[in-house]
Amino acid sequence: MTDRLSPRFVQLAWFSLVVTTIVISTGALVRATESGAGCGESWPRCDGALIPVSTDAATVIEFTHRMATVASSIAVAWLVIWALRAVGRSHRVGRAALATAGFFAGEVVIGALLVVFGWVDQDSSVGRLIVVPLHLVNTFLLLGAITLVAWWAAGHRAIEWKGAARRPVAVAIGGMLLIGITGAWNALADTLFPPDSVLDAVRQEFGNSAELLVRLRVIHPIVAIAVGLSLVWFARRVRARLDDDARRFSRWIELIVFGQFVIGILNIALLTPVEVQLIHLAVADVLWVLVVLVAASALETSSRPELVEAPS
Repeated sequence: MTDRLSPRFVQLAWFSLVVTTIVISTGALVRATESGAGCGESWPRCDGALIPVSTDAATVIEFTHRMATVASSIAVAWLVIWALRAVGRSHRVGRAALATAGFFAGEVVIGALLVVFGWVDQDSSVGRLIVVPLHLVNTFLLLGAITLVAWWAAGHRAIEWKGAARRPVAVAIGGMLLIGITGAWNALADTLFPPDSVLDAVRQEFGNSAELLVRLRVIHPIVAIAVGLSLVWFARRVRARLDDDARRFSRWIELIVFGQFVIGILNIALLTPVEVQLIHLAVADVLWVLVVLVAASALETSSRPELVEAPS
């Protein structure tokens, strides 16, 4: 038996990744349009009903996000059950599937906490400052787990945390998580304290009476530059160890890093319009997936063990 699952399983894994990314985008739309309270404080009901009749924009956006989450839940549940029935929990695909289930559950719990504790709309409490970046880190880990399910199910080898690739992989993964945290604070600050101009934004950040969240906003561009350069170093440092597909992905990383610099500058110059924010986040998600794929390829073992399906 070859070291891969059926093509349909692989297709389901990539489909789950795409649907989950759509959920993330609609979630960002909820935050950017301050629609987090669109369904009130009821969860999983929306405005006290399973299907709200309100035509309020905030309610429609929040309800759409919740329905997208339901669709993603079905796809992810199907993926996890299929993986466990096919290979069991001891195989790398099964372990990645279990991690997917855990991180997806984390998404649901964190989303519910945001609503139940009122960490939505204009709230700038410490609780929200902690939970929002935690939410993004969990989101990245969820996307990474689904990506590994698809990658390994397609026949790629397991990984080992050893060799010369460890350091660049650690730098890339850690850097992406750090930029996700600072980016979450930055986006929240732009939503709650929108500046009237770039100069006004600078005045806000360095003013004596500035909110903590506004002061944190200045960190993200600095971190973005440092992490972007480290990702270029990572892509070039591990390229010689990669297969053809992953080598191509490593080149895409360099291009996307440059693109993110351009989008980030536009985001600041245009005072963070919703459309640019969503594009910035979507491209960051793609960049994260590529980093995970390149890291997995760089850490692959030298042997290729056969995949043995668990008894049904």
